Amino acid sequence: MRFYTTSGCHLCDQALALLDPVARRRGLRIECIDIMDDPAAEAAYAAAIPVVACDAREGVLRWPFDTASLYRYLP
Repeated sequence: MRFYTTSGCHLCDQALALLDPVARRRGLRIECIDIMDDPAAEAAYAAAIPVVACDAREGVLRWPFDTASLYRYLP
């Protein structure tokens, strides 16, 4: 699973705090991608971070999300 973020983003910090325990319970590894290091990610998500993407699902999960929506989205 990929977590699109950038440094200094307080919303990203909040989102990761929700995501981490759910990912652990599901046995998923979080790949944190700083959009400033990835031009394609920056173009796609600059105005939308934090974003969660999972290959097993169609589309992405955009902020704001909560624990329940993470459980519904993640495999």
